[in-house]
Amino acid sequence: MKKITLLICAFFAFHLGFAQQDLLNNENKWLLHYMVIDGTTIDVPQAPLPMYIPGIRFIGTDASNYSFTANVAGINSGFDLAPPLVISPTSFTIQQPSITLGDCSPNCLLESQYLSTIILGDLSPSRTLNYEIVDEGNNRKTLTITSPEGDIAVHGNYILSVKKFDKKRILMYPNPVKKKLHFDFKGYSIEKMNVLSLVGASIFEAKISPQQNSLDLSFLKPGIYFMKTTYKDGDTILSRFIKQ
Repeated sequence: MKKITLLICAFFAFHLGFAQQDLLNNENKWLLHYMVIDGTTIDVPQAPLPMYIPGIRFIGTDASNYSFTANVAGINSGFDLAPPLVISPTSFTIQQPSITLGDCSPNCLLESQYLSTIILGDLSPSRTLNYEIVDEGNNRKTLTITSPEGDIAVHGNYILSVKKFDKKRILMYPNPVKKKLHFDFKGYSIEKMNVLSLVGASIFEAKISPQQNSLDLSFLKPGIYFMKTTYKDGDTILSRFIKQ
């Protein structure tokens, strides 16, 4: 029994360390690709240089000094006024969310959406956000952060091709949905679709044929979900929908 307990502890210690290492990302910035707030997808302008792209950076050498900064390429930054940041394999907790008070112009709306709506919330103490890191291959990874309210911010360790994203963004209707959710894939070939919970857990997966343009979701309980669409070329898009 003791050996089993030690093995379980070692397993969780290994995966916790791996998740933290991925999140810290060698202290590089996770570049914000797009957000989904109240069911609406919000594009993020992609400047030529990563330092000017909105995003978040997690830093620290061990659990006693983990911290983060998030910004929208302006003077203001979000941070934890009472570190250290608490990181688990699936979430991180900001002890006391705070933001600097400089002029946000010309990015006030984007700053409000990213920092206030998703990362920092209403600045209440102990704000926990869920995250998931997906390895896309070719040294590319995506980081999806989900707020307690169900809004998401999708990041990458690479600059997003905005034209490519705009072309591939799907249309889902009706939203909210009662039974069948219909799609417009704009002519792109789809590999599969995954229904995810608010914390990123997979609930349902379906292979999509070229003739298919809807899914029967009547079995889902009422609530907020995410639809992860995987294209034939490996690209993925995350969309939020409501089940009535």
